[in-house]
Amino acid sequence: MKKSYLVHLFWAFVAIAAFAVGSKSSDSSIDPTASDGSRKSPDLSSRSPEESTDSSSANSRSRSKTSRNSGSADASPTLLSESQIRQLGLDLKSAKGPLERREAFSQILANLTVENAQLMREQILHLDNNSAEFREFHYAWGAIAGEEAVLNGAETRERDMASTLAGWAAKSPDAALAYFNSLDKDQQNGGGLKWGAVYGLVDADPNLAVKFAMDQHQAGDREARRLMDLVTRQVLLSGEPADAASWASTLPAGEMQDAAINRVAREYADEDPVATLDWANTLPNGNAKNRAVRESFSEWAQENPEAAASRLGTMSESPERDSAAYGYATRVAWENPEVGIEWANTINDEGTRNNALMETGRAFFRKDPEAAKEWLSTSGLNEEQQKRVTSRNRGRRG
Repeated sequence: MKKSYLVHLFWAFVAIAAFAVGSKSSDSSIDPTASDGSRKSPDLSSRSPEESTDSSSANSRSRSKTSRNSGSADASPTLLSESQIRQLGLDLKSAKGPLERREAFSQILANLTVENAQLMREQILHLDNNSAEFREFHYAWGAIAGEEAVLNGAETRERDMASTLAGWAAKSPDAALAYFNSLDKDQQNGGGLKWGAVYGLVDADPNLAVKFAMDQHQAGDREARRLMDLVTRQVLLSGEPADAASWASTLPAGEMQDAAINRVAREYADEDPVATLDWANTLPNGNAKNRAVRESFSEWAQENPEAAASRLGTMSESPERDSAAYGYATRVAWENPEVGIEWANTINDEGTRNNALMETGRAFFRKDPEAAKEWLSTSGLNEEQQKRVTSRNRGRRG
């Protein structure tokens, strides 16, 4: 089915998803809400971005240039006096409604310079650290001041280093990367810096962001797949899913390509499941191909279950066919659990089949608990798997 994409500013997306999602499931012991004002430069390891929801599905096909251009040297900012700058701050604080507030904030960005950045920053300190405006200001400062802006963040209580590094990386990727690589691993992983780096790099050149994610993977970063996932989301923002699919197909084979294909498959299948299946059939055999097939049949089952079932019936026994049956069965189960279970039972691989039966069983249990319990006794699932069906009554899949 077609998505309805929301027009939004680039840094609104970054504020909501980028740094937050990146650190959401970090395996480190960093407190994502900590901000230690006693920290000295360059000890960056104790600060990490806030958590938030994944809003990648509500995105725009065309990315706004506003954040990247605001406050840059090309904008020819006016040289304001201290009193004029403080008046901008008062205007921002007294603004009524989002449009008036945005206009007041835009005046701050438009007149931001390296020389007045510290005073300008004082005018936005009342904003929430997690707000789009707070992050956008620091992105703009990083773009014009580079390392100076980033190092300032090492001395402040607020979480702003990732945003300033992102702005620097977008404007001067080589210099920003040199700085990032000069830090030790604890410093690179602290303060959300690697997430800021990857978003700035993808804004400058997606190929640089891909290389960055792959380098992190080779260095043993357990969050490298998430970095690649975020790069892929930004590639999806810049064009059509078919373009992103072509891009993902050209990446070097391996775990990073798998991460990219998985993300593209989810977005592409939601827009055109049949085209997604055609693309999946061009991919080399493996987990990524199977995931793409699964996503395509899941969406196709919702859009046109008869056509999807007809296509599924022509497929010969294979891992791809198992993935197709999994996607189809677990989607139709929410409308017709018995049909979903019937298709799940056609899966050849035992582990895949049992997982599909548990998921379809949960849909069955939600719709008719008594009938589902009766089915479970003959389902072939073991006792522990049966408990997972009845004790984890999940909602409908997205």
